[in-house]
Amino acid sequence: MLKTLQKGKHDMPNKLPKILYIDDEEWNLTAFRFMFRDEFEVLTADDTDTAEAILNEHLDIDVVISDQRMPEETGVQFFERMRPRLSTTERIILTGYSDIDAVIGAINRAGVYFYLRKPWQEEEVRLVLRNAIDSVRMHRRLIRQEETLRLIEDNVNDVIARTDLEGNYLYISPSIQHVSGYAPEEVVGHAISEFMHPEDVQKRMDTQFETRLTKEAQTIVYRFRHKHGHYVWIEASVQAVWKDDKIITDVITVSRDITERKAAEQKIEFLAYHDALTELPNRLLVRDRVRQAIAGAEREKSKVALLFLDLDNFKTVNDSLGHTTGDVLLKAVAKRLKECVRGSDTLSRQGGDEFLIVMPGLESPEAAAPVLDKIRDHIQHPFEIDGNELMTSVSIGVALYPDNGRDFDTLLKKADTAMYRAKEHGRNTYRFFDAQMNVNAVEHLNFRNGLRRALECDEFVLHYQPQIELASGTLIGAEALLRWQHPDLGLVPPGRFIPVAEDSGLIVTIGEWVLREACRQAASWPKCSGAAVGVAVNLSAVQFKRGNLEKAVLDALEASGLDPARLELELTESILIRDTEEVLATVRQLKALGVKLSIDDFGTGYSSLSYLKRFDVDKLKIDQSFVRDMATDPEDEVIVRTIIQMAQSLDLRTIAEGVETEQMLSHLKLFHCDEVQGFHIARPMPAGDFVRFIVGG
Repeated sequence: MLKTLQKGKHDMPNKLPKILYIDDEEWNLTAFRFMFRDEFEVLTADDTDTAEAILNEHLDIDVVISDQRMPEETGVQFFERMRPRLSTTERIILTGYSDIDAVIGAINRAGVYFYLRKPWQEEEVRLVLRNAIDSVRMHRRLIRQEETLRLIEDNVNDVIARTDLEGNYLYISPSIQHVSGYAPEEVVGHAISEFMHPEDVQKRMDTQFETRLTKEAQTIVYRFRHKHGHYVWIEASVQAVWKDDKIITDVITVSRDITERKAAEQKIEFLAYHDALTELPNRLLVRDRVRQAIAGAEREKSKVALLFLDLDNFKTVNDSLGHTTGDVLLKAVAKRLKECVRGSDTLSRQGGDEFLIVMPGLESPEAAAPVLDKIRDHIQHPFEIDGNELMTSVSIGVALYPDNGRDFDTLLKKADTAMYRAKEHGRNTYRFFDAQMNVNAVEHLNFRNGLRRALECDEFVLHYQPQIELASGTLIGAEALLRWQHPDLGLVPPGRFIPVAEDSGLIVTIGEWVLREACRQAASWPKCSGAAVGVAVNLSAVQFKRGNLEKAVLDALEASGLDPARLELELTESILIRDTEEVLATVRQLKALGVKLSIDDFGTGYSSLSYLKRFDVDKLKIDQSFVRDMATDPEDEVIVRTIIQMAQSLDLRTIAEGVETEQMLSHLKLFHCDEVQGFHIARPMPAGDFVRFIVGG
């Protein structure tokens, strides 16, 4: 059935280029019509029979785009069958990677102008369509001119030339000066080979020979040297002039400058095999490089290393400073990585903050070590971006051919596994794949699936670590700490499963459970020294991005009846530093509920006085890494004292975590810290034990 996009009220009739799009998926047709509704008159067909009827009715269609995989016949088969009808219409094929070889082989047979890989990108399609429209209209114009004018009286914008059989210019039109910078008299008398790129001379000779054999015009694309030294791309129609149909007297060419079109085509080709942000080879190109490297290794009996690189803490940069800064950092990292690899290596961006490096011709695994060490050293130095000094590092997994696999997909999977093992060992390091990692990868997958079961089977429990007011020694609250009571592994600490929960998005559901359970249990706690005991709950950045946090907190408070003033929500600096209106609105909504807000691990992230005032927080939680070493490290002592003094000046309370000795406690008393928690006070304990702790005073 014919479907035509309705034009806007300001569109003039018959002025827009006309496109026919063929696809058997209605969603694709709808999306195409919507995207290009203002630029083209779009006709669509969901099968080739309908498309043929449209072509017979609309003789002025500029471009036909067809999906390769159609029920009745392939796109290429349809174009082959309709080729006589489409002589003045450009044809474009949409194809998946699995069809690419068949499509490429049939391009000449079907007269296909270009092919696009699926899923197609709007800007890429737009660029190809505009070039195709330019091409088809140029072709139609030439046909009309050839029907009405003699060849030498053609369009004055084209370059008309006459050469003898040796390729010497006998005549050239004035338009040559616009194209090449040469005046006609500077060209006539010279051989065309003097101006052509050396690599194209033989192609020109072959074309001239072909036109003698067939007596038909031949088309050639070649590079012509501009007077200023650079080359312009020329598309020329070459036609031999016959006398009495027996003797060739000379050769006529009609040429045009296609430099801009060629640049656009080269850009499209480049983007098909390169990452748009860093301009590094993409996964498609690196796959081919691995294939070539393996072929070379088979001949030379050498090894190939595939390195899988992942930036450490890149997500924090994106969340805190925004994607624009993240993109600038990725380009800076790519630049440094280029400085680390060998000339024979291929550096590729896999996507996100992941990179691949192909290292061919290695005699042993150890031969990759110098590059690996150089990468670690270069990346860990600070990056200066938009006035910020950003720190990152890189975790690298290495898989070897033939030791770990004999094809790209296998090597990639095992390098990925090794990279995650590197992250588990402290980051900013590398690991070579070994068989045990495969076992660990399976365990990791099982671990992830187990989290879903834990929610369904009530395997999560809360432990509580007491928080003491330092001046009075009174219990004033507790931090709710999530534990997983695994049926096989026993009690699993959060450090092992929270990252997996955040990656999978389960942290939102788990976080809502923690809020409900912590509020429910806290509502039943007895008073301590006549005062109600509060509860502190950690929030993940993922809950801010994906969850309806205000509703989750409100539901937990209403269901439990807990006084909002007894609930403290601990936020990370990475949440607040984003400083978006969305984050600010969420924080204000939470404050409006009457809950308290504290900043967890203060001083370890992008600390800023501005967001302390902007977000109206109540408390700063001093990270245990500073507290632990302040008795022996003067710098940490200064940091702790400075944080406390700053908080006091801003009328904020402070709490120190990780207090494990009497010496730490004495220092914190001396600095007038408000609250403390840590093993020296009490270890985290189950809910029942904490109730007894309250009663015991």
